[in-house]
Amino acid sequence: MTQPIPPKAPHAHKPSPTNAASMAVERSYPTLRQQALEKLKHAIVQGQLPPGSRLVERKLCELLDVSRSIVRECLGQLEAEGWITKVPYKGPTVAVIDEDSIRQIFEMRAAVEGRAAALCAERASTEQMAALEATVNAMQQAQASGDVEAQIASIETFYEVLLEGADNSLMADYLASLRNRLARLRRLALSQGPRASKSVEEKRHILGAICKRDTQTAQTLAEQHVWNSSQTLLALTHS
Repeated sequence: MTQPIPPKAPHAHKPSPTNAASMAVERSYPTLRQQALEKLKHAIVQGQLPPGSRLVERKLCELLDVSRSIVRECLGQLEAEGWITKVPYKGPTVAVIDEDSIRQIFEMRAAVEGRAAALCAERASTEQMAALEATVNAMQQAQASGDVEAQIASIETFYEVLLEGADNSLMADYLASLRNRLARLRRLALSQGPRASKSVEEKRHILGAICKRDTQTAQTLAEQHVWNSSQTLLALTHS
């Protein structure tokens, strides 16, 4: 008796090689390009590459130990983000912080951070208020010891917590896009001794208004804090 032939199993659909390749996940994160880009940004923020200094591709390749193509990609990205400029007959140079750029950045920053402080006063939890207080205390300790890096880190944490309390992701995204530029400006401002201590005092006043749920005062103080910082930087551009 002839045995019945079992039915063939259905063929599983196989993606074409082209489709499979296009969906592949890149596993080399962070890439050499990303690492080199962050190193260059850090060097600019730290003042290792001061404003107006020329960026020579060959020297950057040696310093970063990467190829010239990666250096060129990084320089293109830095130019797009405003970190460097192309100067005729000189090539890529670290952008000089001028009065107009400071004004534009701080006008937008005052509007966003002022409103964020008001929303934080309205919406923040008691845990978030406690976290804000902890960052201000850390900021004060860093300022007293002259640790600019720790002070900048605590300032960034302060705004991260403040934005969490404000519960507005668009504001957070906007300020995140300015993070590196603001880090550079903060370093310059905090290099002035009186401004470093004043910054801590102003943030403590903002914290006090937030803890009292005083939205209007929190907004006013946050805006004034930004303007005070801008005045310090503008004074440096005139010196």
